[in-house]
Amino acid sequence: MIKLVPDWIDTNEEFWQTLKRRNIFFIKLRFVAIAMLIAFNYLYEFLVEIKLSEFQHNAIGLITLILFIYNLSLFFIRKKIKNARGSFNPLHFSLVQILVDLAILTLLINYTGGIESPLYLFYIFHLIIGSLIMPGVVMYSIAFTTIVAMVIISYLQYSKLISHYCLLGVYKVELYNNSEYIITTLLFFSLTIVVSVYLANRIANQLYLKEKKLHEALKEINDSEMKKQKYIMGVVHEIKSPIAATKSIVSLIVDGFLGDVSPKIKEKLDRAIIRTTESLDMINNILRISRLRLLDDKTSEDINVSELIDEIIDLSKEIVDEKNIEVEKTLLNKLKILKGDRVLLKLAFSNLIGNAIKYTPNNGIVLIHCEFKNEYLAIDICDNGIGIPDSEINKIFEKYYRANNISDKNQEGAGVGLSLVQEIVKQHRGSIKVKSPSSFGTPKYPGTCFTIHLPYGLNEIEEKKGKFLSVNGGV
Repeated sequence: MIKLVPDWIDTNEEFWQTLKRRNIFFIKLRFVAIAMLIAFNYLYEFLVEIKLSEFQHNAIGLITLILFIYNLSLFFIRKKIKNARGSFNPLHFSLVQILVDLAILTLLINYTGGIESPLYLFYIFHLIIGSLIMPGVVMYSIAFTTIVAMVIISYLQYSKLISHYCLLGVYKVELYNNSEYIITTLLFFSLTIVVSVYLANRIANQLYLKEKKLHEALKEINDSEMKKQKYIMGVVHEIKSPIAATKSIVSLIVDGFLGDVSPKIKEKLDRAIIRTTESLDMINNILRISRLRLLDDKTSEDINVSELIDEIIDLSKEIVDEKNIEVEKTLLNKLKILKGDRVLLKLAFSNLIGNAIKYTPNNGIVLIHCEFKNEYLAIDICDNGIGIPDSEINKIFEKYYRANNISDKNQEGAGVGLSLVQEIVKQHRGSIKVKSPSSFGTPKYPGTCFTIHLPYGLNEIEEKKGKFLSVNGGV
């Protein structure tokens, strides 16, 4: 197999996908060329005073038919091409297309006037495109072969060794037998081709080198990210130890091992145990997410969405009671079990529910509506809080973005919550939308409504190694 990919080019998946996209573009472009040939063969002479002989009509029609069958075959064959060095890969596929196209173009030029044919300019177009893909040595070889083919056709027609098929009406006099015209045209044609191949190939090489540097930089960033995650895991694990010890000591006091405790103090200590338990759960979640990013250790388990939302609401009980907020959850249709990563979905739902409670004023309302449909679960989390300005509603899922209508800029939040929620939903092949104002908002408190759709069935988390939770850049 001919070696077309230089050793310095990093043949990652993006490299092959780029080549595949270009090959599809070539195929689509060829269908356009086929339509243009049909128009040229059967319609063009009715628009301008150019005449084709019956033989030319038949020859161009046959070439067009062959081109159509060939292009249709390429459309189906492309799916079987392997992305690998040493085998017939997308780059070889591109080379085949370039060579066959040039061969067909040579036939068309021969039957439309040779050196007089305006179609020879398409040689330059093909070689420029090829130079953006192929190595220089390959394209210079093809360019030289193209020049030789043009010289041979011109010489054979000039010497009357082959028939000359002119386009009647293009030129007032015949030029294929004019040596000065032939030499001048071939000279500038050759110079244009060589310069075009040189410039296009040089630009392509520079782009490949820049892409390689970017890929290396991305690899360094990923390595740094892995180191950061390991550091986070180490630090968080150290924080976990004193909190766990604190919980154990408080539990000893509550259980009466150090003497009797008054009911009022016991109530506060019970709340302290709940809070330390929540802290430990949060730390375990952080460790879990860091481990997911390091090991791509995703899980898929049965999740009772109703119970999960109840847990989240219960965790916010203190602030709900303090602000006298009404939190209402409704379920429609028969409860179904969702498959996914429980920790991540809990993190996503708690972000949305927590924000709804946080940004809803005293005596406000938060509605959580779950509807279990045939193909997906629809969850609406709505409130009558401060809402989101129209000019900013398309920006809220951007990393580190916080709406300008948050009056207390010191309020907890770094602007990564919603970007993280969106990534988690995408990982579960779902979608999330936002609307503000909500259906029960007021002019002063317009409110916000988030709608999440999560599919049922084979809803395994997507395998996107190296990209998991990338929007968050860490925990």
